[in-house]
Amino acid sequence: MKSIIDVARIELQKIFYSPIAWLILIAFALHTALLFMLGLNYYINSKELGFPIENITFDLFANQNGGLIPGLAATLFMYLPLVTMGLLSQEFSSGSINLLYSSPVTNLQIVLGKFFCMMIFNFLMVMLVVPEVLFGVLKVENFDLPVVLTGLLGLYLMMCTYAAIGLFMSSLTSYQIGAAIGTLAVLAALTFVDRVWQDVEFVRDVTFWLSVAARVSGMLSGLVLSVDVVYLIVIPALFIAFTVFRLKVVREKTTRTVSLMRYVGSFLLVAIIGYICSLPALVTFYDSTQAKVHTLTKESQRVMAKLKGKVHITTYVNLFEWGNFVSPSTQKLDMLRYDVYNYFYPNIKYEYKYYYAIQGGPYFINLHKSRFKGLTLDQTIEKVANTYEVDKDIFRPGEDFKNEIDLAAEQNTYVAKITTEDGKSTLLRSYYDGEKFPAEAQTTAAFKRLVMALPKAGFVTGHQERTLNDIGPRSYSMLASDKKVRRSLINNGMDISQGNLSSPVPESIDILVIADAKTPYTAQEIKNLNDYIDRGGNLVVACDLNRQEVMNPLVARLGVSFLPGQVVEHNRKRQMDEVTSAFTKEGRKMAYHFELSGLWIPMPGTVAITYKPVTGFKYTPMLETDSLNDFKLVDSVGSWNERTTKNFIDEVPKYDPEKGDVAGPIITGLALSRSVGHKKQKIVIFGDADWLANGLIQDTKYVNSKMAAGVFYWLSDNKVPIDDRRPAPIDNDIRVRKADAAFLNYLYKFIIPGLMGAAFVIIWLRRKRR
Repeated sequence: MKSIIDVARIELQKIFYSPIAWLILIAFALHTALLFMLGLNYYINSKELGFPIENITFDLFANQNGGLIPGLAATLFMYLPLVTMGLLSQEFSSGSINLLYSSPVTNLQIVLGKFFCMMIFNFLMVMLVVPEVLFGVLKVENFDLPVVLTGLLGLYLMMCTYAAIGLFMSSLTSYQIGAAIGTLAVLAALTFVDRVWQDVEFVRDVTFWLSVAARVSGMLSGLVLSVDVVYLIVIPALFIAFTVFRLKVVREKTTRTVSLMRYVGSFLLVAIIGYICSLPALVTFYDSTQAKVHTLTKESQRVMAKLKGKVHITTYVNLFEWGNFVSPSTQKLDMLRYDVYNYFYPNIKYEYKYYYAIQGGPYFINLHKSRFKGLTLDQTIEKVANTYEVDKDIFRPGEDFKNEIDLAAEQNTYVAKITTEDGKSTLLRSYYDGEKFPAEAQTTAAFKRLVMALPKAGFVTGHQERTLNDIGPRSYSMLASDKKVRRSLINNGMDISQGNLSSPVPESIDILVIADAKTPYTAQEIKNLNDYIDRGGNLVVACDLNRQEVMNPLVARLGVSFLPGQVVEHNRKRQMDEVTSAFTKEGRKMAYHFELSGLWIPMPGTVAITYKPVTGFKYTPMLETDSLNDFKLVDSVGSWNERTTKNFIDEVPKYDPEKGDVAGPIITGLALSRSVGHKKQKIVIFGDADWLANGLIQDTKYVNSKMAAGVFYWLSDNKVPIDDRRPAPIDNDIRVRKADAAFLNYLYKFIIPGLMGAAFVIIWLRRKRR
């Protein structure tokens, strides 16, 4: 050990007597300051301007898109090769290597001594980030220190990995510049090696594991994986071994065959270790972030704990699908979406099957025809396969898989079939939105289908109600059954069916939906509905303008009625029949989706709801309009139930109680509940059916989609959609004023690098005097 320390001490003296090490440290400190102040100024300015800020620690230090530590890690290749290039090449060029050989130190001691020197130098580089971390500790509210320390550890281990590679490259040549270039080449190879031979299953796992970028990125952002830690230990060990072998060749004149066997044997050993450590069953993790952003939510963890036996995920990929093609060489990247599930349930196997079929829907059919006009099917397959650089022979007609899955029903798009050992299966789809692939909520919902019985919603038909059969603005398809809509109920764990009330409601129906019926129901249909209510079934009733006479018999059993006329509202500078209903204080408690105070949803053409309590039911006004103020004022706020005015474009309604107008606040959403046997029955009644329809569900200006999810979350006893909330960030304030920014800029960009420059000058002058 003493020999190793002596070699490291001598090497440190050589490094710090030269200007290169000092210049690198000064440049690194300045680089750190520039990155840090860029992010810090953003938060200072945001606070100064009154904008809300949150999750400061992660975004400032650990975010892969602009965080300080990942930003530094991305540029380490500019610094370390300049330090490591002379570790051994300088010894060879100056002839001082002979002095080492003649001294009582072994090859291993020489190599470990120089690597230990680099470990110390790397530690000094990491310490240059400490001033910025201290700022966070002192000035950021509830600073999330563990995630920063994890990131710094990842940064340090990454530096040591680079140092080991640089040490080996330095042993190969007596030219320092050549060693630096060689180091850069190896670092580039290890950065992009995860893109090599990804279409070969066994090699895919090894090359993906060898990628330094893939292995370090998690730790830089606060996620510690056992497979990453092993990598950051064995890869430096491998290059240290390579360096020892190199010295043996020079010192002992080892034959090329023996030398090659040493290199190959060491690499194969590391590859085997990497393959074994990458097995999901052996991977352990630690998420150091306060909000646990790298792990599953509690609900998802509970679902995965219920799984038993092997789970098989078969993904079907269409050669002709627009924008979602996963080639054999990118399968590993696609599997990464399931990694967080593998942490909790490693017994998952993956398979990819490739087919060709024209993507469903008029737009995509016409697009396909125009793109490949004049080509036969075989010519089209060959052209697309060649473009993607894949073997065309791996693709089969979509019909070949009809015994496994109905791909046409999935519009011939990317879809995954999840199957358990006992034969249960469900589908996980892609969506027509910016994200395309399923997020945690949809993935967990799919797994949840496999481990427990989930609610089934039945939509009533037969009287021109809102149905699920078209994509028009009045349809309920996007709410319930559209397979390509992320938030639709069918993609979030709820089964959907349609049927009429001419016969008793099936026992399998847990939630019955009746929306905007236009023709009267028969006495037998109303009896079947009341029988469903009496047995404790959950219910959604949505009336609409001019439907009161038809809909009132459906809710009479509940003591509820829809008033004649319609609700108007003199606020928010909108047309007065475009009502904005807000959640009541009690309504916000029903589901976490409604918790935000002041939340409102548009309800155009809504009717008022009134009720006389029926014994056993608890009535909770869920949505209300504003109370009536003096509507004559220009910016007045108020609502009432209007009985006379029908034309809201050419006429301005006026509140007139003598004509039967009822002053607001008006109930537009009512919730009922009671205990029936061992379950709690839940019913919601709305005065408007449009707010749940496609026209407003798909409008991103409004929150109707999320609020609709909240309604069914409450009705399903919080089973679906999946609750994918995470703990709210607590580091949401920074105790710095705009006036302090100038000093902080000066401190980090000039004072700290300046003090380091002064230290270098003093040491250099003292050495010169000697």
